[in-house]
Amino acid sequence: MNVETEVADELTALRAAVDGVDGAIVATSDGLLVAHVLPEAEQSQTAALISAVVGLARHAVELTGRGELREASIRGTSGHVLFFAVGDTAVLAVLTGVEVNLALVQLRARPVVRRLTALAPRFVHFTAPSTATG
Repeated sequence: MNVETEVADELTALRAAVDGVDGAIVATSDGLLVAHVLPEAEQSQTAALISAVVGLARHAVELTGRGELREASIRGTSGHVLFFAVGDTAVLAVLTGVEVNLALVQLRARPVVRRLTALAPRFVHFTAPSTATG
């Protein structure tokens, strides 16, 4: 089974496990899409945006002496976006509705993050090619 399918299976199971989870996406730290279960949206743009948001969150956590980023969340008028660091190389974003039990999403997402972290070394083919010349 390819890594994209394994990741998509994890995301599908997470979405099914918690009422109110609308979708999920995994992107590399440099913004490349690994897999998603999103109801709509431009997946490539979403992956790039998630990467940028998490990059800023990582920097904020480090700058303020809070250690390494584990999780972050954003609350909007129509729901939440929860971010989970997948090691240093990727991020999981979970999109929810307003009435979701956020603690349950976190509880169910953490084991998924551990499994995704184990898969992350296989994300190497998603990294952008180096433009360095030598």
